[in-house]
Amino acid sequence: MPPHVTRPWRAPAALLALLAALALVVPLTASRVHAAEHDRSEGSGRAVRQSTTVSRYLFTAFTNSSESDMYVYGSDDARDFWSVQDKAYTPPSGLVRDPSVIRHGGRYYVAYTTGWTGTTFGLAVSDDRRTWTHLADIDHGVAANNTWAPEFFTDAPDGKVRIVVSLSTGPTAYRHFQPHVLTALDDTLTRWSEPRPLAGISPSESDYNGYIDTFVVRQGATYHAFTKNATGELIERAVADRITGPYRFTGKGDWAGWGSLLEGQTIVTLPGGGYRMFMDGYTVKKYYYSDSTDLEHWTPKQELPGLSGVVRHGTVIRETATVRPGDANPALPGYHADPDVLYAEGRYWIYPTEDGHPGWSGTRFNGFSSPDLVHWTDHGPALDLADVSWCHENAWAPSVVRKGDTYWMYFSACQSIGVAKSASPQGPFTDALGKPLVAKGQFGHQSIDPDAFIDDDGTPYLYFGQGAFEAARLNDDMVSFATQPVKLTPPGYNEAPTVFKRAGRYYAMWSEDDTRSPDYRVSYGVSDSPLGPFTKAAGNPVLAKDPGDQILGTGHNSVIQVPGRDDWYIVYHRFARPGGDGTHREVAIDRMRFNPDGTIQRIRPTQAGITPVRPQAHPQPEQERTA
Repeated sequence: MPPHVTRPWRAPAALLALLAALALVVPLTASRVHAAEHDRSEGSGRAVRQSTTVSRYLFTAFTNSSESDMYVYGSDDARDFWSVQDKAYTPPSGLVRDPSVIRHGGRYYVAYTTGWTGTTFGLAVSDDRRTWTHLADIDHGVAANNTWAPEFFTDAPDGKVRIVVSLSTGPTAYRHFQPHVLTALDDTLTRWSEPRPLAGISPSESDYNGYIDTFVVRQGATYHAFTKNATGELIERAVADRITGPYRFTGKGDWAGWGSLLEGQTIVTLPGGGYRMFMDGYTVKKYYYSDSTDLEHWTPKQELPGLSGVVRHGTVIRETATVRPGDANPALPGYHADPDVLYAEGRYWIYPTEDGHPGWSGTRFNGFSSPDLVHWTDHGPALDLADVSWCHENAWAPSVVRKGDTYWMYFSACQSIGVAKSASPQGPFTDALGKPLVAKGQFGHQSIDPDAFIDDDGTPYLYFGQGAFEAARLNDDMVSFATQPVKLTPPGYNEAPTVFKRAGRYYAMWSEDDTRSPDYRVSYGVSDSPLGPFTKAAGNPVLAKDPGDQILGTGHNSVIQVPGRDDWYIVYHRFARPGGDGTHREVAIDRMRFNPDGTIQRIRPTQAGITPVRPQAHPQPEQERTA
């Protein structure tokens, strides 16, 4: 992985009952789903699971520091957000205020306010949530002074995409606002119907400024419009039987107890039918949220941790994926990446990077073991950088091999490569050198992603590097080089080399593109020597994304041979499904098969994963670490 670094509230007693109820609709994290679905097993040892929905959240917003840059955030629980991409989109001209996001036809779209005055709103599109392209500026065709806060609405029974936008059509700018709705005329989202006013939500003598920032939620046959009374500076509520109205107000003034000087309200559904509203406290530069089970009764507003004081008027959407009965991927609970796999002492072991931290800032390597590659036990830290004298940060991409009675872990830390050793595959591993084996930048590229390999004759080798593929023979002491590293960089190589041997030939696999990209993928080459050169095979990449099943960013792999059999499995990471990214990844395992000529068949990444795999009772002696 590249070393690119991106950037208490206590409930009142009166709320405990409501919050307890809302806890029932808090989204399951990947780890909770995994744990919940391994509580029963059948005779085969395969877990019996129920279908489960996993939820994550996407938030687009502008910030207090810029009206011309859109920022993108993700979350597991619609409360604690991480940065997906700072300054993800800057329009070719104008502003990018009030961005509203949807996912439509496999792509992400945002609609946004292009300027304080005018008759257009903007649209941008993205395939990965990080990189956005200007799609169009839409002139709605109405003689308006101001066009503010376009909000996508996609929940009508006809399935059409709509936008609700606030238009000032009176004689004076910044007055007489009324929400209007437009309907997309095709799937390009560049052709729209004429705006139609939302009847009943209109300026009057008492509400002279009118209504802005209108967000509509459909519950059953009822449309609930949450709109800012721009005269009273309050968020009010109205309901109707149709998207266009007529609406009648059921919540006027400070009906919900949130107070005034709030705007930019947006609502997201929570699992189980609950709702969360986000509100922009624009005068005090704070951001709030409030929860409801029925869209009528709401908890007191609370500051959004981490982002309050940073973000302004944006939109949150919920992305979901189904964990189907029998699915074994992700193989490990929670966020993990860069998995290395080993067979030792009758069990399979995986050593991953601990993921989910900003800037890949994990500090330890946990060890997981399994009797069958399906049911995994977390043994806790095998190596903690707190115990490494020369580096305490950025613990990435371990590789473990056994030589004699000792297990050796090669690991990335502080963009250098260290070596640790242990008498057990479980650890604890202790630093074997007191300094890096490969120092940061020593060979003119990123000194990360080590991979150790021991040949059939016991000769150890080390491969490593981002930007260049280095290979060297190690001395038998396992902490020094017997040969100077040589560059074997094949076309397309970026990082994460791994080498194994089958039928007398050496295979190297590596990752292409960027670990933050949905196009991250695995290719391979073959050689007659452990020191290459490796000839890139035809038919690459051998492992790549499957957007139709929400599988993205497939890469940084290792492989394992079942002892005693010519059966092989690939262990790799990918974006957590749904809504993961380059710092929120999960570990998956799939079958890897060979053609009669020794080429690797294209690997299909799956949610199903694999069935339990146990080695034969008395396998022939063989190399335990194959990648």
